[in-house]
This record gives sequence, C-alpha cells and structure tokens, in this order.
Amino acid sequence: MSRHSTGLGGPPPPYETGPEPADRPSVFREPAFQSLRRGHRRFGVRATAVAVGGFLLYVLLSSFAPGLMNTSVSGHLTVGLALGLGQFVLMGVIVWRYLVHMRTRVTPVVRGLRGLVRHHASAERERAAFEARTAPRGEEYRPW
Repeated sequence: MSRHSTGLGGPPPPYETGPEPADRPSVFREPAFQSLRRGHRRFGVRATAVAVGGFLLYVLLSSFAPGLMNTSVSGHLTVGLALGLGQFVLMGVIVWRYLVHMRTRVTPVVRGLRGLVRHHASAERERAAFEARTAPRGEEYRPW
C-alpha cells in the first residue's frame, strides 16, 4: 500500500474547477463591490485604531502616571478605575457605530449586489435553456 493511497503524505489531490465563462461578469469587478470593500476596510482600521489606542492610553497612564491614576474622583472611585470602566463604554460605542455602519452603508450595497448576481444567474439560466431548446439534435435515439 503506497503512502498516496492511504492519504498519508504526498501532495494533496488537485482541486479542479471548471473554467470561468468569459462573458459572465464577476461581482468582484463591480465598482460597488470595490467601494464596499474599501469602506468596510477603512471603518475596520479606524475602529481598531480607536480601540487599541484607548487601551494603550490606559496601560501607558497606569505605567507612567500612577499618581494620576490613583487620584480620587469620588469616594473610592479613582481616575484609573473610571478609565478602566470607560474601556467598556468605548467598546460599546465602537460596536454601536459598527452596527450603524453596517445598516446604513453596507447592507444596501450588499442587497444591490445580491440582486445583480441573481439577475445575472437568471439570465444565464434562461440563455442555457434557450440554447438547449434551439441546439440541433445530434445522434440521439428516436422512437419509430
């Protein structure tokens, strides 16, 4: 028994896909899709920068300004504790902005692209059905 027949070692079997028809437009080449990707990426970078920046500010203040962080705000509440709790607020605001961004900017474009893909798919099915009806019949079995 070879190691290829047991599936142990060796290169994996090739993954074969059919050729992409040249006349079918790809959704990836649509300007709306490219704009969607750019906007989504831009939002993700900004949200990540704000979240990491807030956490980094908290850590740096804790390390290099302990006097400030231990300053009492009210009773047992210190600046450090307030900023630590503020991290949860910051994450909540980022999640809320993400949801608003998805609802107002991403979802309408995705619905439009989905409709475009469905339109192209139905047009392709209609074209294939038409070609199947109008194709000349070759050597096929015909009853007497």
